[in-house]
Amino acid sequence: MSLIINNDDEDEFVEKQMLNQLSQENYSPVRLRSFINHYGTVRPRISTKNRLKNHFNKFYSTLNCLYIINLLFDRIPIIRCLKEYNLRKNLFADIMSGMTVAILHIPQGMAYGMLTTLPPIHGLYVSFFPVLLYMIFGTCPHLSIGTFAVISLMTAQAISGTPLQSFNIINNQSYVASNIYDEIIINEKVGIATTLAFLVGLIQLILSFLRLGFLTVYLTEPFISGFTTGVAIHVFSAQLPSIFGIKSPRGIQGAFKLPRFYFKLIGSIIQNINWISTVIALTSIIVLFTAKQLNDRYKSIIRIVIPSELILIIIGTLISHFTQIHNFHGVSVVGPIKQGLPSPTPPPLQQISYLIMPAATIAMVSLCISISMGKMFSGKHNYKVSSNQELLAYGISNVVSSFFQCYPSSGSLTRSIVQEGSGCKTQLVGGFSCIVLVIVIVALTPLFYSLPMGCLAAIVIVNMKGLLFQIKDFFFYYRISFLECVIDIGLYAGLCTSFLINTIRTQKPHFVVLGQINDTEIYKNVKLFPVAHQYDNIKILRFDESLYACNSPFFKRKFYELIGIQLRQEPLISYKKQNLNKIENIKYNYVILDCSPFNFIDTVGVKLLIEIYNDLKKRNIQLYLSECRYGVRRTLELMNFYEKTAPNIIYITTHYAVMSIRTESDNNLPKMTIATQI
Repeated sequence: MSLIINNDDEDEFVEKQMLNQLSQENYSPVRLRSFINHYGTVRPRISTKNRLKNHFNKFYSTLNCLYIINLLFDRIPIIRCLKEYNLRKNLFADIMSGMTVAILHIPQGMAYGMLTTLPPIHGLYVSFFPVLLYMIFGTCPHLSIGTFAVISLMTAQAISGTPLQSFNIINNQSYVASNIYDEIIINEKVGIATTLAFLVGLIQLILSFLRLGFLTVYLTEPFISGFTTGVAIHVFSAQLPSIFGIKSPRGIQGAFKLPRFYFKLIGSIIQNINWISTVIALTSIIVLFTAKQLNDRYKSIIRIVIPSELILIIIGTLISHFTQIHNFHGVSVVGPIKQGLPSPTPPPLQQISYLIMPAATIAMVSLCISISMGKMFSGKHNYKVSSNQELLAYGISNVVSSFFQCYPSSGSLTRSIVQEGSGCKTQLVGGFSCIVLVIVIVALTPLFYSLPMGCLAAIVIVNMKGLLFQIKDFFFYYRISFLECVIDIGLYAGLCTSFLINTIRTQKPHFVVLGQINDTEIYKNVKLFPVAHQYDNIKILRFDESLYACNSPFFKRKFYELIGIQLRQEPLISYKKQNLNKIENIKYNYVILDCSPFNFIDTVGVKLLIEIYNDLKKRNIQLYLSECRYGVRRTLELMNFYEKTAPNIIYITTHYAVMSIRTESDNNLPKMTIATQI
């Protein structure tokens, strides 16, 4: 039960004293227009034509040869890095960090190259060419560009979703040797992957030129977490055939692809499991997991990260070579690897229609992952990362690399953390990493012929550990990966969900009633602050969002609901005595709308305020606004808001509005009351 308790005599005396003091002042600064005239300035209205003219005049006034040169140099950050490079302070740290990251590039490049269904050498190409280009155009020295499991799997999905034209050529031939058949298929897959990289880079360049880096904010953290977890499940599933030494099930497409894949996989494991491959893979997983745990535990003591993956590859290759397990036990190995750097070849661009949507998806996901890591490192080490410059760097890296048999590249979290922890100082760390990689590609690739596929599968699975453990956050993103079970469908559902959630949050924000805290100028939500008191004939409201077309229907309905007016349509057959459009127990003569949360207001919002003002005026209720920002006031002026309502409708603060209403009211206002619960 609630009771109405009157204020004591002392509060009444203070209140009357405040009102008397207020009435004695001329009160010119209370209303917003008089406040601006008294203290501020009014910006003159400039037509669009003159505004564009002033902009171009300002631009051309600073345009000269040196300005253009500096502008070009700013787009090539490596020039500033070389100019300001401190040999004594940075050189040794960059060399050691570059060599450390290169050691990680070698096994991960080969493993993730196999993940795309391409030969492992293409993973090494992606570990070299994009890294070299990002060193020139990138702005984050701690970000390691190259192969990444998520992008590699998405590339594999794009390749599998593109029909191979070579099938028609082969079917028309009476006999084709097995090795020639495989070579034709691989060459076409490489062409599809390079076309995909070209399209991804082109999209990123367009986003950079249009300065649309802000679009990544719609790929929210819960969405990225859910999507990468779903991808990690697919990555893990794709490695299981190599773990058990069997061939991967083929021809599985459409909905529920993952359950059907596991159904076929289990049957194949039962019939054709290779126990030697299984033992090699499981032993590799245990060794890698233990080594990474030791690295994490003793990283403060041991400054250099133990290259467990490279050690595993070397030991696995030596054992496989000298025991000939491929010949005697049927263990799958990497096989012959192309030696040397590829000559530049343009992407074929023949099946571009099948790759536009996968390219757009990969471009946005790689952009979001890479920029989020870049911002994380920039905040930690206090330097600036430009989203649009990063877009330019990613775009150039992918477009140019597509001419050298590379599939799309992205930033890698694991390598970036190692690059940071190993003492990286500047962008030149990528150059030192490329020196090691070019030696491997040109001279050492034949040494990996006997490397068991189970070792590469183990490297991928252990590096996916962090992403797989994100499944504990299932509540946030189960619609993205669990219900869909297909990566591309899950991604589009996640994007739509992200847009839908952001729209819903702005469509139905909080709409609250405010009350005054004691005798202060502070007004708070009466539900959260029960001591806040309201005046009998004044209703103070606050809409906690900008007012625009999408939330204007909710604003109108909730506004009238809070002041006690029902706008529901009368039923055709009356079943109640009262009229639903009549005011029910309305005792307010004034309504104040606190506009402080308004970042902007559109034309629909302005028209709605005019409509509400005129409707309330017919009901003998006066509407006032308070605390409107400049952008909001400018829109009101352009929409002739004051001519259609009243010239002095806006107050500088909510408290000024309340005190002015109480002073200028012709009626005797009731005493202040406090609503308390007992």
